[in-house]
Amino acid sequence: MTNRLPALSLFGHLFAAASLFATPLVLPEDGVLVPHAPPDPKPQAALLSAGMRAASKHSSGSWYLSIGMGTGFPQYNDGEVVNDRTGAIEPFKADTSFAFTSLLSTGYRWFDPERWGHWCFDIDFVGAYLGSGHGAPNESSAINLGFLGLRGRLGYRILEDRVEPFVGFAGGGVVVNTESASVNHGEVWGYWFAPGCGLRYYIPRSRWSVTVEGLFRFVGGVNGLSAPGATINETPHAGLDGHWIYVPVGVVALGYRF
Repeated sequence: MTNRLPALSLFGHLFAAASLFATPLVLPEDGVLVPHAPPDPKPQAALLSAGMRAASKHSSGSWYLSIGMGTGFPQYNDGEVVNDRTGAIEPFKADTSFAFTSLLSTGYRWFDPERWGHWCFDIDFVGAYLGSGHGAPNESSAINLGFLGLRGRLGYRILEDRVEPFVGFAGGGVVVNTESASVNHGEVWGYWFAPGCGLRYYIPRSRWSVTVEGLFRFVGGVNGLSAPGATINETPHAGLDGHWIYVPVGVVALGYRF
């Protein structure tokens, strides 16, 4: 029994020494060794999760809604009126000196200075109306066009990213209704496309913007309007020979980004 006690005592000293070396020690000014607790991993985990949340909140753009109005000048020079009984064709043209237009669009705009510098891109769904008419006793004439389509624009921001010149292109379907001499010719569907350019101003410390844009719409496929005993084709044979309805348009729009 007495022989075992020194062995146990020696084993206890060795275990204590091993524990002492396994635990980091600090030496204060009074010379006393004090065990130093390992750093708590929780603050690092908290910083990591905060960084992940910050990264998840980083956005390269925003959704927006825009509404605008302006004026347009629709005209066509190569229309035709086809006599349904004889098949005779007469040339037909029109030039409207003024038309009202309105526009509503919603889409997404990409702007990320860290990735693309001052460049800005957007794509949106566009709905627009353009109409013109005049009336007299027992006689009225009108042309109404409804546009639906997609639009893409490329811009570059200047002046502390407050001003954005841009160019764009849009296209889609159009429904046209006309009336002449108090006779409604019905509705037909066609297509349209429009290059454009403009300038957008972002109001400081707000989500609002103001846009001035000019478009040149080409409208084609507007054929088959009905008249008494005749068929009106406003854009027959539309194609490279240039049989289109031409609609220069100027629009001022107010936008809000979410």
